[in-house]
Amino acid sequence: MEYSLRDGKGTKAHSFKEFNLLDGTIMGVFQGSRGENPDLDIIIKYQEPNKRVRTPKHIHWVIDILIKKEHNRELSLDFVRYLRDMWEKVEPFRTKEEQQKCQLKQTTPKKLREFDELNKYGEYTIEFIGHLIELMMRMEKTGLARAFVFKNLMDSILNEEDIFVIVGKATQNG
Repeated sequence: MEYSLRDGKGTKAHSFKEFNLLDGTIMGVFQGSRGENPDLDIIIKYQEPNKRVRTPKHIHWVIDILIKKEHNRELSLDFVRYLRDMWEKVEPFRTKEEQQKCQLKQTTPKKLREFDELNKYGEYTIEFIGHLIELMMRMEKTGLARAFVFKNLMDSILNEEDIFVIVGKATQNG
């Protein structure tokens, strides 16, 4: 997978790791340069079949989970609890080799299977949301040691806070 850098020279960045999802979506992991450990930072992009390469944002998966929650409240909250528990297990990248391998240990098909029913609702699959969040957690924990966006956001969803609070946290305005 590749995307064009905004350097005015037409330079392309190439993924060092790709995950091919069951629905045909490709999730690419690229070298980043931000945070406290810039050589271990990552950038995540994805491409759905016949669509352009996109950069995921917190608000995208949050809206999708809220849609799923409208159709199956209990299973959606169980999924968010699973993701929230994952926060405690996901480790930052500690070495370049670990970053380049970029293994997903918490969102295996076996672990996600119990949430398959939620694939009927919203735009994204459980596999996509799980992989995305695991990668984003690793990114956040690697480069922003004092960041708690995911933890706070998932707590807000689990506490069934007002939609304005959740959207504010997802867009980092709240």
